[in-house]
Amino acid sequence: MIYLLSLIRNDVNRSLLRRLHSTLKTLANVLVVLVLATPSAWAQEDNSAASKPPPGQVSDSAAQDEASSADSEEAVQREVREVTLEFDQETWFTDVVATATVPLPESVEQPEEFPFDDDVSVIDISIAAKGRGGEAHEAVVRFLPRHAGLCTFPSLEFISESIAYRTPSTQFIVSEPQRSEEMSFELTPASQSVFVGEPLRIDVSWSSREQTTRFRSLRCFPPFFNDDNVEVVIPRCTAEEDNQMGMPFGGRRIIVERQPPKEQPSQFGDVRFPLFVRFREPGRFELPAVRLEIALRNGNGGAFAPYAAYYNNGLFEPLSSLSSYERVYAESTPLTIEVKPLPAANRSERFSNLFTPCEIEVSIPKRELEVGQVVEVDLRIRSDAPHGMLELQPLTLQRSLRGRFHVSPEFGRTWYPDGTGFRARVRPLTTDVTAFPSLQIPVFDSERGEYRDLQTTAIPLKVNPYEGNQFFDVRRLITEPTLTEQPDGIWHNARPTIMTDFMNRLAGVLAEYMFVWLALGVAVYAVALPWVRERRRRAIDPRYRRQALAYQRLKSIPEGTQEKWFAFRSFLATGFSVPEEAWTHGNARQRLAELDLSDDEISLIEQLHNESDRLDFSEQKPGFAIPSLNHLADRLFRKFRQMPAMLTIALALVSSTAQASQWEEAENLFDQALESTPGLPETNALYTQAALKFEDAAETESRSGASWFNAGNAWFQSGELGRAIACYRQSQIYLPFDQDVRENLRAARALTVDVLEGGSSFRLRSLPLRWICAAMVLAWFALLATLLLHERYRNLFTKAGGIVAAVVVVATAGLAVNAYQYSGSEGVVIVSEVYGRKGPSYTYNTAFNESLHDGLEFHVRSRREDWLEIELADGRRCWVPQAETRLIFNRRL
Repeated sequence: MIYLLSLIRNDVNRSLLRRLHSTLKTLANVLVVLVLATPSAWAQEDNSAASKPPPGQVSDSAAQDEASSADSEEAVQREVREVTLEFDQETWFTDVVATATVPLPESVEQPEEFPFDDDVSVIDISIAAKGRGGEAHEAVVRFLPRHAGLCTFPSLEFISESIAYRTPSTQFIVSEPQRSEEMSFELTPASQSVFVGEPLRIDVSWSSREQTTRFRSLRCFPPFFNDDNVEVVIPRCTAEEDNQMGMPFGGRRIIVERQPPKEQPSQFGDVRFPLFVRFREPGRFELPAVRLEIALRNGNGGAFAPYAAYYNNGLFEPLSSLSSYERVYAESTPLTIEVKPLPAANRSERFSNLFTPCEIEVSIPKRELEVGQVVEVDLRIRSDAPHGMLELQPLTLQRSLRGRFHVSPEFGRTWYPDGTGFRARVRPLTTDVTAFPSLQIPVFDSERGEYRDLQTTAIPLKVNPYEGNQFFDVRRLITEPTLTEQPDGIWHNARPTIMTDFMNRLAGVLAEYMFVWLALGVAVYAVALPWVRERRRRAIDPRYRRQALAYQRLKSIPEGTQEKWFAFRSFLATGFSVPEEAWTHGNARQRLAELDLSDDEISLIEQLHNESDRLDFSEQKPGFAIPSLNHLADRLFRKFRQMPAMLTIALALVSSTAQASQWEEAENLFDQALESTPGLPETNALYTQAALKFEDAAETESRSGASWFNAGNAWFQSGELGRAIACYRQSQIYLPFDQDVRENLRAARALTVDVLEGGSSFRLRSLPLRWICAAMVLAWFALLATLLLHERYRNLFTKAGGIVAAVVVVATAGLAVNAYQYSGSEGVVIVSEVYGRKGPSYTYNTAFNESLHDGLEFHVRSRREDWLEIELADGRRCWVPQAETRLIFNRRL
């Protein structure tokens, strides 16, 4: 239709230009004649008497002009002959270009102008010789009717050297498509509401009772096929070949299933097929009426499928090749689809736009492998959505595969009638692998409006060593460093150094008055020491904190009031760790005797208890005198403060018991994980819980080396390489010479992806701080012993020994300070992948084209809020979020 409109517009423009050109040419000729005639008129006016001929005579010039005019008129006069105009079609429509031919007996000139008419737009006229002789010619006229109804084709004129051939005006009737009562067309969506990215099934149905042999030239262009916000997929037809039919639909050739009536097999029958749409943006989508139009050939028609119904049938035949036909159409009803946005909460980066209902099946052809051997894993997704709308995120994002398999990020795809098959290639990395683990595939439940995970079944495997190797070094697969520099973007601004102007002035004041500051520090220390001890005791002793608060509240109440007694009774109950409502008269007699109070003080407290009980239970509510209690409260509080020695011992025993309980609980969880089915998420959860329990046990300052080592093993079993490496390195601080720690650390590092070659990793600041401190204590005692020996003997050997011991003490102190200062300056990436950036924000460009992977070790250069500036082994640097890393702390205890 657009093409036809453009032809009409071009024809109208061409006709207007031709008329304008002719008009301008005529005006120019008139102007030339007037200009040429004006001087002669003036000359005749000035010399009228001399030039005027006698009456009854004509001048010679006038006679010559008349003769030339007569000759020219005789020269342009041609014989007019009528020729026929023959139409090639029998049916005309306003959107279909028609053709007419004019037979000519001789060669004629190409018309410079086409006739302009309200009924017909002439598009093109071509003249060519007929036959080999070249005498007979034929003019082919291509035209387009401008309106439906009775139209008149204007007369055409073709000029030769002596004859003008003209066609008569010819009338013809132009038709227009009509709505058919024998045909129906509908689009039925499965739902009126979907989520963004959710495939929506729309069932297309087309029914007709017309004879199949009459069907030609199908047209159907749904508007949403050209909408950038809508993705359309028409699945393959799985019907039997005898029932398949090809048809044009939305500019595509599709294969559909056709079911003719059994009682009338010559009728067209029903066509039904599904199409799926997926919306990229939320909102309200209006689906306008879709028009299906078809041409019905008049007469007996012809063969509908000369070769195969699904390959070459009459539905693809162009209208221009039909002689006599009619056009009918049917329209679907408009629809409105509400597209809702997907919730952002709980959305995972592993979400591949899979929606329920959905099933995923995993299969592996071989169950016994060798370390590093490539095996193919097939994942088959069964879903109502078509093949083109099923996607799956790379298996490299699966947490359960980390540290166990090296996975290829690409998939091979296979079409199935009920879904799609994905094939990935994996390598087992260690003989500890006993199963291909269960995969967690996030899907969206559109009925509940929430995300959930589809869990596949674990597949048992047996992984044997290869050439004696128990694990496969992933670094052998990489021939060059994995990180390439990103040239775009600028680096973050350099941070100022510590020695700013303010810090310089402050340092000068402290240095100039050093001794004053030292003396002031000693005085402040002496004054603050009791307060600090009091605060510390309250912080670590909940019982004492309650006693102190009760004592402060008692002291704030005036003497001689009943509130004073109630506060004193609460103070007593708190001091003996008895609930206030459970404190009784009998408790007072029994507990106060333990504090070595005098009998008078105990009797006074008992008397106050009795008076208080009468006040609570007597109907008369008699009053009683409250003596001064502050002095007695001071003595009791001092007694309470003398009790923590035994309490500290009890707390230490409780702490030791709790620690032993944590270790045993971690061991039990690890044993349960070993006995569970390998590869299941529940098994990984047991390993994770065991790792966390071992880390808690390591923080209690007992069995720290073994606890960190066991935590690393648990993380390694759960596939967390980065956390495992961090725990092994923490264990090295306590067990620097342990062979098992070194072997496990080497195995974990071999499974990491990133390969960065750097210099020697040995640094003095990486020496265990607790060993440095132990050496410093030994050196200190050696120095004291040497000084005592020198005081006794005073010879050269004792003096040299003292100097050496002093140097060792100073050196170990310097190493301790250096190690403490750089504690936490080493770290490990603990997420599957993270992009290093050129500044402490996600707005900065990435520093490398590739991401940093789990287990990459680094050195911390600086910190900025929640970001770390890290330096890699090869000296390159970038910024990463601190939450996606784990730092190694060099601890003294």
